[in-house]
Amino acid sequence: MELLVEKAISTCERQMGVGESFRRVLECVASGILLQDGPGLKDPCEKEEVDAAAALTPQQREDITSSAQLALRLCAFGQIHKVLGMDSRPKARRHMLNRKTYEATGPSKKAAKVNVAIKARR
Repeated sequence: MELLVEKAISTCERQMGVGESFRRVLECVASGILLQDGPGLKDPCEKEEVDAAAALTPQQREDITSSAQLALRLCAFGQIHKVLGMDSRPKARRHMLNRKTYEATGPSKKAAKVNVAIKARR
C-alpha cells in the first residue's frame, strides 16, 4: 500500500493537498494498475521485475479495482463521507458555511451588514 501511494503521489509534477492526493491514489487503483494484465506495481527493492501485488489472487485484484472505482464515483458526487465511513455533515451547518457577510460602504456611515446565502456550485 505504501509503495502504491508513493508512486501515485511522486509522479505528480506539483504539490497536492491531502484530498487531491487521496483522489489520485484512488484514480491509480481504479485505472487497473493492480490487475494481472495491467501495468502492475514493480517492487523497487528487487533486481528483477517483481510485481509487488503478486500475493493477490485475480479475484482480489478485481475486487480492489472495483472498490476503488466505486469510491472514486462517491467522491465525485460529494459523498466522501461514505468512503471514509463517517456520518455526513448536517445540512444546516453546511448552509451556514456558504454565507458571506457584506458591509455597506459609501456616503452613508451606517454600519449595515447584509447576509447573503451563496449557492455552492457542485
